[in-house]
Amino acid sequence: MIEMDRILSFVEPFPDEDFRSIIYRYYLHSGDFEFIHTQSKLFGVRSYKQKIFPRGLQTMLNNLPVGHKFTVEKFLNEHTWFGLYKVFLTQERISQMYQNILHGANKGNAKGQLQISGVQAILSSEIKYCPTCVINDEIMYGEVYVHREHQLSFLQICPTHLVPLYIRCTKCMSKYGDNQTGLLLKGTRCKCGNTLPSEQIEINSMHKMQIKLFNDIAFVRKNNLKLNVDTVILKFTQELFAHNFITPRGTMKKNEILTFYKTNTKSLDFKELGYDKMDMDSKYVKNNLFNPKQMVNYIPFYFLLAQLLSGSFKLLTASENRYAIKIPYGNGPWACQNCKCPLYGIERVSHCVRDVNDRSGIYSIRYYCDSCNHVSIIKGDDIDCIKKKSNEYANNRLIALNEICTAYQEVAVASKVNFEFKLEKKRMEMIELLTDHTCRTRSEVKKQSAYLYEWLMRYDKEWLESRMPPKKNEKKLDFNVIDQDLQCKIREAAGRISSDYYLPIRRGTILKKLVPLDRNRFRHYNDDRLPLATLEIDKYVETTKQYLIRSIPKHYDKISANNSNEMTVSQFKNKASVRYYLNGDEEVDEHIRKFLFENKCLSK
Repeated sequence: MIEMDRILSFVEPFPDEDFRSIIYRYYLHSGDFEFIHTQSKLFGVRSYKQKIFPRGLQTMLNNLPVGHKFTVEKFLNEHTWFGLYKVFLTQERISQMYQNILHGANKGNAKGQLQISGVQAILSSEIKYCPTCVINDEIMYGEVYVHREHQLSFLQICPTHLVPLYIRCTKCMSKYGDNQTGLLLKGTRCKCGNTLPSEQIEINSMHKMQIKLFNDIAFVRKNNLKLNVDTVILKFTQELFAHNFITPRGTMKKNEILTFYKTNTKSLDFKELGYDKMDMDSKYVKNNLFNPKQMVNYIPFYFLLAQLLSGSFKLLTASENRYAIKIPYGNGPWACQNCKCPLYGIERVSHCVRDVNDRSGIYSIRYYCDSCNHVSIIKGDDIDCIKKKSNEYANNRLIALNEICTAYQEVAVASKVNFEFKLEKKRMEMIELLTDHTCRTRSEVKKQSAYLYEWLMRYDKEWLESRMPPKKNEKKLDFNVIDQDLQCKIREAAGRISSDYYLPIRRGTILKKLVPLDRNRFRHYNDDRLPLATLEIDKYVETTKQYLIRSIPKHYDKISANNSNEMTVSQFKNKASVRYYLNGDEEVDEHIRKFLFENKCLSK
C-alpha cells in the first residue's frame, strides 16, 4: 500500500453542500493542475469521475490535516443522501454500502453500491443549480456550491426560492456540472460568460406535488436514525389494514393496492416528476411489493403511496393509533355442546382451533371432547371489539376492520403459526370424518380426504393408527421375532458374498441377497425396531479403505500374471488401481507391504 502525505489544509463545508462540491472547491483552492491530481491526493485513485456516494472515504480522512474534526458520519449525514437510502435498506445491505463508501471497491468488487439511475431513481444523474441560490452563495460565502437538496430526480424548482433548477447553460448548452469530468460551476456565470437565467414561473399543481414529495423525503433523511426498513413496512401494514388492503387472515391484496395506486396517480405526469411509471402489471413488481430487500429500488412509489394512504410519509410514520380486541370467544375453557355427553355444560376443554373466513369476516372455533368424541363449532362475527384509541383520520368502518385484523394477528401468533395447533386441527377434522360413520374402511377414508390422511400419516402416524379402521386380515407384527430372524438371514447373506467381490460392501450389497419381504421390512423398520439386524448388517459394511485392503490379493494375482513377481509397494499401487493413491494411507501401505513380504515378492 502506497503511503500518501497528509494535505496541509482543507475547505470548510457549507450548509447542505453536496459532497462532490466539497471536493471540487478543495481542488480550486489546492492549486492542483488537474482535477485528477486532487482525486489521487485525497482518495489514491487516478480518476476524474465524481460519484454521488463517495468511495474510499476513509482514505480521504486519513489524508486530511492532523487534528481535523471531520468524520464519516458528518460527511454522509450532512452532505449526501445516504440517510434516505439507509431507511429503505436491510441491515446487511447498509453494512455493505457503508464498507464500500468507507474503503471503496478498488479490487473489482462493487458490492453495496446503489443503482441511482433508472425508472425509479430518486437522485438525479445530472447536477442542478438554482440561479437565486448561486447569487446568494456568492454574496454570503464568496463562492458558489452544489446544494444537496436540489439533486433529487423529480425536483424541477428550488424548494426555497420556487424558481426553476438548471442543468445546462441556455446559451451554449454546456452542462454546469459534469460527474464524468468532476468539474462544477465556479461562479455565477457559465464558462461562455452567460449568467444563469433568473425567471419567475407560475407554481402549478405538479410543482406543489414536487415540493410536498421533497418535504417528505427530507423528513425521512433527517430521521434516519429513528426509522428503518422494518419500521416502514410495519407502518404501511397498519395503514393498509385500515384501508381494507389486508384480509383478516393477514394476506396482502397486492393487486388491489396497485390498482388503487394507478387509479389515484392517473393525473400525474411522471415524466415531470423525474421518472417514468414503473410497470404495475409486472409479476416481478407485484412479488417484490414490500419486500425489504427490494424497497430501495422503488423509493418514489412508496412515498407517493404513503401520501395516498395517510396524506404524507411523515403522518404515516408518526401515527400511534393502536387497536386491541378480546381474542374471539376468549381463551376457554369451553364446554362440550353435545347434550348427550355425560360432561355436557362443564367448561373443561382448554384447546381449540381458530379460523376466520376472509370473505365474510366470520370467526369460528372448533374443539374436541375426549369424553364423547364430539366436535363443537362456534361461529359468528360479534367478537366483542374494544377500541382503545380513536383515529381522527379514519371512519368507523375502517376502525372496526383494523381492530379485527389486529385481533387476528394476535390469534395467528398463538394458533396458526404453532405446529401443535395445526396438528390439533387435523386431528379434529379426522375425528369428525370418522364419527360421521360414512367411512368404514381405510380406503373410504383415503377416498374422502386423501390429503388429511397422508398428512396425519406423515406427522402423527401413531395417533392415526390407533383410531383408523383395522386393515383386512391384519396381523400384529412381533418385531422381536422379526429382528432375530433378520439377524440370522443377514449373517447368511453376508457369508455368500465372495472375498474378491469387485466393489466395497454396502448395506444394499447385502440386502440384495435377501428376499423382497425381508429386504423391505429392514428398510422400513431398521431405525428403531430392528436393533439386532441393524448391528449385524453394519458389521459387514466396508469403508473404501477396508475395501482396498481386502482387494490386495485379487490385484496381486492380476498383476503377477503379466509381470515379475517381485515389486515394491509403490509399483503395486501404480499397477493395481489409482484408488490406492486417492483413498489409501500408511495403514493400507503397511498391509500391501506385509502381503508382499509374506508371499516373498517384496522387492528391496
